[in-house]
Amino acid sequence: MNEALATELPSLINFNESVIQVVNRLLQDAILNHASDIHIEPYHQHCRIRFRSDSLLHEVATFPSPLAMQMITRLKIMANLNIAERRLPQDGHISLQNDHKIDIRISTCPTLFGEKIVLRLLNSSAIKSDIHQLGLTDTQQQLFLNKLKQPQGLILVTGPTGSGKTITLYSALHYLNQIEKNIVTIEDPVEIELAGINQVMVNNKIGLDFATILRTFLRQDPDIIMVGEIRDNETATIALQAAQTGHLVLSTLHTNNAIETITRLQHMGIPSYHLIASISLIIAQRLVRRLCQFCKHTHLGCENCHEGFKGRIGIFEVLPITHSIAKIILAGGDRLKILNQAKAENIMFLAQAAQKKVEAGITNIAEVDRVLTNELV
Repeated sequence: MNEALATELPSLINFNESVIQVVNRLLQDAILNHASDIHIEPYHQHCRIRFRSDSLLHEVATFPSPLAMQMITRLKIMANLNIAERRLPQDGHISLQNDHKIDIRISTCPTLFGEKIVLRLLNSSAIKSDIHQLGLTDTQQQLFLNKLKQPQGLILVTGPTGSGKTITLYSALHYLNQIEKNIVTIEDPVEIELAGINQVMVNNKIGLDFATILRTFLRQDPDIIMVGEIRDNETATIALQAAQTGHLVLSTLHTNNAIETITRLQHMGIPSYHLIASISLIIAQRLVRRLCQFCKHTHLGCENCHEGFKGRIGIFEVLPITHSIAKIILAGGDRLKILNQAKAENIMFLAQAAQKKVEAGITNIAEVDRVLTNELV
């Protein structure tokens, strides 16, 4: 996002314009500047507008409260929400057709001074669906591709919210998407529509949860199954069983690193022998901001970036369940024993992968310190 945006956006507020035009221009500016989220936050006498760009929020404008209330009403109408209901949260969806389709998820929440709205912009054309552009090292990428070529096994992608797990999964599905394969996904929600892939969205209100859909999929002759997230023992058990019976399964888990994933699944009640029989690869990842190729002046920036950064790239650790690591897991070995074996097998951890990006001039130490805390080295 360029520095001029913060001064350009207030010019949106032309009181001769209709609220419809103001909202449209706000959305257009967010799309133009590659924002992933728009936050509309009411306070006592004004409403703050912030864009999330490259993982960080930036204030871009403040609106008078009366105008902000009209904007919120307009957005709720666009999302087919109840404009009379301001006491309870609501979720909705807006579709825009620009040069390409933009899907927007909208969430409202009552606050002390009115409804806060967060808009998540999902731009399928902006998603890099090429595994070669994720940021994996050559060795990591080849290992990932080799495991994707296997007919069965479980590949887990881990990391906190906002670490790019969905992009990695979509890139894998794009790579695997062939006419000969029956590929099915379970998502909450479906973020990007993928042509040629059967996507189902979870709906807990009617009992359509991950486990229920996964059981149904197993009766539909699948080759490849993507489970948006493993959240409980039931889903984990079915996914692991599917991975042992001729299916390639891809999923995510919220853990900080690859080794922690093994411990998390054990805490879910998954026996060690099931883990080593099912899991073929664990990928942990984060996203770091790229230094601007035009200036690289952090805290200053130029007209092409924000504070010297433009775009993001992944850093990864890719842990295969080798014979030696499987023996340690089966014997009840702790995290430290697995760590030492992974080091002996020259596994690159997140901190090391980040250091490589610093040495290559892609990012800097301050950005790595912001993203990584207490990681394995």
